[in-house]
Amino acid sequence: MNPVDPVYQELATKMGKPDLKNLPGLLAKLADLEAARILNELSASSEAIAERLNLDRTTVEKRLKALFEKGLVFQGKTGWHLIRSWGALHDSAGSADVAKYGDVFDEEFFRLLQATSREDREQRVDDVLSGKAALRRNMRVIPRWKSIRDIPGLLPYEDIRQIFKASDPIALLPCACKRAEPDRECRDTVPEVSCVTCGRAALYNINRGAGKKLAYDEVMALFDTFDQLQLVHLTGNTNRLPSLVCNCHYDCCGQFLVNKDALARLNQEVIVKSRFIATIDPEKCKGCGYCLEKGCPVGADTMQFYSAQGEERAFIDAEKCIGCGLCVINCPSEARTMKMVRPPDHIPAPDGMSGEAD
Repeated sequence: MNPVDPVYQELATKMGKPDLKNLPGLLAKLADLEAARILNELSASSEAIAERLNLDRTTVEKRLKALFEKGLVFQGKTGWHLIRSWGALHDSAGSADVAKYGDVFDEEFFRLLQATSREDREQRVDDVLSGKAALRRNMRVIPRWKSIRDIPGLLPYEDIRQIFKASDPIALLPCACKRAEPDRECRDTVPEVSCVTCGRAALYNINRGAGKKLAYDEVMALFDTFDQLQLVHLTGNTNRLPSLVCNCHYDCCGQFLVNKDALARLNQEVIVKSRFIATIDPEKCKGCGYCLEKGCPVGADTMQFYSAQGEERAFIDAEKCIGCGLCVINCPSEARTMKMVRPPDHIPAPDGMSGEAD
C-alpha cells in the first residue's frame, strides 16, 4: 500500500486507534485529501472550516453531507462531528449505501475493513494480556421471543416484542460484519441486510440513506424469518431499551470472532449470555438429531446416552449455552424449554457498561 498523508493518522488518533496500521488507509478510501482536512477541522462550523482551508462554504457543506452518507460524521446539537470511534466507523461506513458510492465501497475497501477489524480484535485481546485494558463485555444475547414468551418475569429489554413496540423509528440496514467477511460460511444462507436500529440510531441511518424504515409488523415478520436461520440476537449489555439489535452468525460477526479469540487466549468470554439456558426433557426427546443438524451457534448441543431411556437423547452443555433460544423454537419434538437462571441485575445499568459495540 502506498504511504498515506499524515492527516489520516491524525484522524485515526482522534478515533482512539492510533496503532491500527490499516485504519489510515481505510480512511483514505473514504475521504480524499480535501475531505480529510475538513474532517480534521471538526467540530468547527462550516464557515470556520471554509475560512481555515480557503474553501467556499458550499463546498464544505457538500463535502460534509457526502461524509455523513459514507458514515464518517454525524450531526449533533452543535453541528457536525467526526465519528467517535473505530467501532462506530466500522458499523456506519460498513453499512453505507454502496450503490451510491461504488467507487469508494469497492473490493479494496472491504478488504481494508476486514483487515482493520481483525487487527482491532487482536489488539483488544493483546491489551488485556498486557494489562493495558480490561476485557470489554458490551454485547448481550437476546433470546428468541417465542422461546421465552410464556416465562413470567420477562424484562422489556430482553423481549424483542417490547423493544420494538417502544421504538420509533425502526430501520433495517446491511450488517458491516457480514460485508467485511466476503468469504463467510453463511453467505448463501444468511442475508447481508440483517441489522436493526431503533430510535435516534434508526433516524441517523435513514437520513444518510443506509437504513430502510420498518413498521412494527414488518420487523416482527422479519424476525420470524430469522427464526429459521442460525443467527443470534445481540444488543448492548445495558438495562435500557437498545438502539441496535444485531443478528449475528458465529463465522463472520465481530463479537463472535473476538469471543473466539478471547476464549482461546484468555479463557474468557466477550459475549454476555442471556438470563436463560435451554433445557431438555429426555422423555419428549426422540433422539432425531435435528438440533445437531440445525447447529448450535456455540456448540452446546451433543447427544448423550440416557440410562432411563436406554438410548441416546439430546444433551445441552449448560456452561456453553448462551440462552439464545434457537434450539428451543426449532425442536420438532418440543422437548426443549428455556429456564431463567440469572437475576435481573445480570443486566447492568448503563454506567456498568464500558466501550462501544463493534
